Amino acid sequence: MNNAENLMQNKQLSEQAAGQPAQPLQQLLTRPDIWQLANRQRQPRTGISTGYRGLDALLASHGWPRGASTELLVDKAGIGEINLILPALAEMTRQNRMVILINPPHIPYAPALAQAGVQLEKLLLLHPRGQRDQLWAAEQALQSGACGALVSWQGKEVLADKDLRRLQLAAREGDCLHFHFRPGSSASSPSPAALRLQLHSDGEQLALQLLKQLNGKSGQRLHLARNPDLTRRDQPLH
Repeated sequence: MNNAENLMQNKQLSEQAAGQPAQPLQQLLTRPDIWQLANRQRQPRTGISTGYRGLDALLASHGWPRGASTELLVDKAGIGEINLILPALAEMTRQNRMVILINPPHIPYAPALAQAGVQLEKLLLLHPRGQRDQLWAAEQALQSGACGALVSWQGKEVLADKDLRRLQLAAREGDCLHFHFRPGSSASSPSPAALRLQLHSDGEQLALQLLKQLNGKSGQRLHLARNPDLTRRDQPLH
């Protein structure tokens, strides 16, 4: 492209921009589908310990990130993935904060949860029907400020990127831990979640791969012992 063509193209772009209605910056920043990464980086938060020293050492916040979405990618439910987040859920209930499970694929095994320290009176199960109701319930709970942790499972319908961003923003607004289980095939898709871990069953252990974390390194792998009481032992709900 020569100089004359460049000038002509720049002139056309300027004319197009002039024809667009002006949008104040502050108005743009209030849109729920815009994530202000710069502000997020200026406000570091201390995480909630995972209960696993090796995993805490890999995470930039030395635990599960507060006020953020954490994606746990699992190909098959019931491999002990709940065991991974139980210490944090128990800690939330000990702090007298509510823990909400939305559409879990299995009936939670109450005796094992209690043995792990979860105060069952602070545990709430929700079964909204349809993706729209599920998204609404999750967003309301996350931003309420009354919920210490929310665990959700991706259903048959995949949430759009803008919906994942809404949940991320709601978790931040309510300073809530958000664990979102998704199929392992989602690993190849970009996500606004602050932390992404892929989980596999490896014999008596749970294999983890750190796919993404804000302000930290990724790519590390880790093996954790599984609790047999918390692997698959109930019939699926769906």
